[in-house]
Amino acid sequence: MNTTPAELADQLARAARNLQAYTQQPALTGKRELPTPCPDFDVHRLSEHLLGALVMGAYAAAKEPLPADAPMTLTEAPWVAFPPLVERLAAAWAEPGAWEGETPFASSTFPAQLAGLITIMELTVHGWDLATATGQPFTADDDVIATVTAVVGQIADVARANGSFGPEVEPAADATPLERLLAFTGRKAA
Repeated sequence: MNTTPAELADQLARAARNLQAYTQQPALTGKRELPTPCPDFDVHRLSEHLLGALVMGAYAAAKEPLPADAPMTLTEAPWVAFPPLVERLAAAWAEPGAWEGETPFASSTFPAQLAGLITIMELTVHGWDLATATGQPFTADDDVIATVTAVVGQIADVARANGSFGPEVEPAADATPLERLLAFTGRKAA
């Protein structure tokens, strides 16, 4: 991947702000219990998973372990809770050195760049899941989709083995890059 840390930080910020656009009050009100393309998550549980991605990603960028009291449960609606977290996440990954070295991430230690890439993936793929579950059309920037597709290619075997991805789905012959990405993660775009 020939993307610079500044370009990756920009992509992460755009992916986070894009996710935030799908968590606005009119789109989510009354939809808490709707199923999502993730079999284990309804809209509320997916929103909590995304809360965790925002929080964990910011700590990873700062090279800090996730504190025991980190907010991992939604105590406010996503349209209230997410905006400050999105800005904190974007600012953390924009810091010099955030993409270098090792960092505590997901109960382990990861290369910082991989932690950042996984965060972009989480925000994008689960952003699509949330948009789909709540009847919103989803779009993402082409460069973000390309980056997410590259990281999905790196982690697909492990992600399938641990149940994070389903079996790959055959995309339509005329599938868009987003639809191909989703198919690779086991999702079928309608």
